[in-house]
Amino acid sequence: MWAVFLLYVAFSKYGNIKLGKAHEKPEFNNISWFSMLFSCGIAVGVYTLGVSEPMGYYRGGYNLAGRGPLYNDDDRAQLAIMQTFYHWGFHAWAPYIVVAITLGVVCYRWNMPLTMRSAFYPLLGNLIFSPLGDCIDAIAIACTTFGVCTSLGLGVDAITQFGNRLNSGIETGVTEQTWTIVVMTLVANVSVILGMKKGIQILSTITFSLGLFALLATLLLDNTWFLLNSYVQSIGHYLNYMIQAGFRTDSFEQLGYDFSSANVYAGTANTDGDGGSPMFDAMTKANALLEDGELATQGDAYGSHARWMMSGWTIFYWGWWVSWAPFVGMFIARISRGRTLRSVITGAFVAPTLFGFLWLCVWGSLGIKMQRAAELALSDGTYIADGNALECDLFGYGGGAPNATATHGGAAAVQLAKDGYYLLSCRNGNNMLFDIMSPYGEVKKFLWTILLVGITLYFITSSDSGSYVDDVISANGLAKPPIVQKIFWCWTEGCLAIALLVVGDKADGDALGAVRAVSIVAGLPFTLMLCFMCTSVWRALKIDAGDDDICQATQWSTGVLDIADLFNVRPANATAEQRYSLPERVQNLATAIFAPFIGVFKTCEAEFGVGAPIAKVQAVFNALFFYIWLALMCTSGEDRQWAWLGWTFFLFHVMQITGLRASVRESHGIYGNLLEDLLTCLCIYPMAVSQLHFQAQEPKANNDVYKKPDQA
Repeated sequence: MWAVFLLYVAFSKYGNIKLGKAHEKPEFNNISWFSMLFSCGIAVGVYTLGVSEPMGYYRGGYNLAGRGPLYNDDDRAQLAIMQTFYHWGFHAWAPYIVVAITLGVVCYRWNMPLTMRSAFYPLLGNLIFSPLGDCIDAIAIACTTFGVCTSLGLGVDAITQFGNRLNSGIETGVTEQTWTIVVMTLVANVSVILGMKKGIQILSTITFSLGLFALLATLLLDNTWFLLNSYVQSIGHYLNYMIQAGFRTDSFEQLGYDFSSANVYAGTANTDGDGGSPMFDAMTKANALLEDGELATQGDAYGSHARWMMSGWTIFYWGWWVSWAPFVGMFIARISRGRTLRSVITGAFVAPTLFGFLWLCVWGSLGIKMQRAAELALSDGTYIADGNALECDLFGYGGGAPNATATHGGAAAVQLAKDGYYLLSCRNGNNMLFDIMSPYGEVKKFLWTILLVGITLYFITSSDSGSYVDDVISANGLAKPPIVQKIFWCWTEGCLAIALLVVGDKADGDALGAVRAVSIVAGLPFTLMLCFMCTSVWRALKIDAGDDDICQATQWSTGVLDIADLFNVRPANATAEQRYSLPERVQNLATAIFAPFIGVFKTCEAEFGVGAPIAKVQAVFNALFFYIWLALMCTSGEDRQWAWLGWTFFLFHVMQITGLRASVRESHGIYGNLLEDLLTCLCIYPMAVSQLHFQAQEPKANNDVYKKPDQA
């Protein structure tokens, strides 16, 4: 949805609008600009997951059918690359660019401070100066901090593994990872203190150059023709199936939760907290009556892949990208001043996506190539390449490495490894990138060193960019925050990443599990904010272009979120006369909370005439929907089926108010759309009813906006 919106904006009449004044020129040249946005955006991930992710799909037991054709192992290899592209492509960059263009338009054209609250000024107006604006900035800081922590946690694991590969004396435990984060944070601190041009720009350019060198070297050292063919073919496959993959939710695969004791879904799970569901309990009882009955899993019976693939991969990526959106988007806005919307969307959305695909495709294809070489060399060809995880001991592997004492193929696996080829599906994920460069003879250690330096610098650039954004937001948009504040945010992110690693390691030995969980939690609130941000920037562009439908529109007499400023909405450090008194607002809102049918009745009378039968009918139905909902919620107890039936009545209550709000908007000439009405009534129905009640007291607008002045 966000990607479609961005492409529409880029090629609409608004594409020529600048992020800044008409005379402003870009502050950074194209090379430095691209280096900084790519380093800040996704470059970190291509080191840690560029080989291991496609390998996970290829030989990780996932049935990728439904994301494209799957007839043989060649199709499985292609789908593995395509699924990786899906996670790192347009869907990944879209949240960043939505934030970037919104902040760029509002802050640079409307002279608002460069903080996240400013992005909502076209929607909320002066409410951004209230505590609501403080909450928006706080969520942005939390997302930025936890997003950087996720990257630091994932990155430090890869860095220590890379160091161990170069020197076996380097340990990879939590202690070593902690000291690595300390050193990375120290360097990031120096970079952010030096500022944008002296620190972050120079470091990003160096980092980007090192990564580009490693990419081109592998492209030329191996089968270049195969790699370029794979890139072209994979791009076509992605463009052909990205919509199908984008709408893929693994709905039938996730029935595996319903058919197991691990069910956690509200509405179908048991209420005792022990998992399962009434359906699963019934299945178990019936199956126990069969002779030698053993309840089969959905995977065994129907060939479904693991039910947790969506949450383990796609949902994690969703949380990761969205939690990074505040800081990457704000950073892109900061470095893009003076550029047009079209150039930012194409240059920071399309270009880095295609470049990132080259990186992922080259290294992912080399991983699949090495996997096949090892499978052919270490077997008699009788195994079935069905995508399921291989039994490593049958290929001479044990403990993630070739095992000379293995019963089957140990000597062959060791000999193959000496020549630089590994069965990657049996290797640690962070070793895979080094493994694909092992066949390159004498130059491999040089490339390994480039990789180690490159990934370290990439994580440092992510850290210093995140710290810079936290600095700016917490300083209310100040372009050059105090040095002490820069130091504070750098070390806050570093210490939090260390804490998550240590706590996760002590809790269950899964240090990175805690980091991943934090990323998903941080992304949830900002997902909703991104949706409203699209509406906000669209309104800003229409106002900037002078479109009549919004510039000539009537305003609501009250705002649905005025309570955030105690019904005293005003500019920062200023006063404003309110149309309705505080007691009137409070009384009306209380009525809307406990008796919304009164506001519905008053609004309908204003719309359809005093004493109109339709007003009474609407009020009666609203009262029924509302009070039946409350009654079923209060009396349902442990029987949640009645509670869900109650929520059904609530949705009818919401839809009725939504229709009424749309009617009032149209009759009063207020700009908006039905989706905005629905979201407003669904989330804050009392405020919506109160707003309608006050708007009903206002005269209806005359829609003839082209009257002559003497007739106005």
